[in-house]
Amino acid sequence: MREQVTQVVGQYIEAVRHNDASALPLHPDAVCEFPTNTYRGAASFRKGLDDFARIMKSIDVIRLVVDGEHCVALVNIDTVFGVIPFAEHIHVVNGQIVSIRGYCDPRPMLAGTPVST
Repeated sequence: MREQVTQVVGQYIEAVRHNDASALPLHPDAVCEFPTNTYRGAASFRKGLDDFARIMKSIDVIRLVVDGEHCVALVNIDTVFGVIPFAEHIHVVNGQIVSIRGYCDPRPMLAGTPVST
């Protein structure tokens, strides 16, 4: 199971990196909650990916922590607002992501100012 979860999460990260909504391994009823948006259903998330891709420059995976069907992805997302440390709790069932809960400090995105380093 660990390998499958790691593979699905890797596929998700690559799809986001390349703004490839068709490659997202999402269950049709997936719920994805982030500090600035909530997406109910894979179609909703796919529409939001294009907006996110406009501000994202790159994603650097720091660590994937897998426990059963769950993975926490610790990443740094380089955006037009600077690098934003991000954590995502991703739940995978039968090879599809059924939920994502993202955590970050959204203030740089909301204010439109670079992140202080």
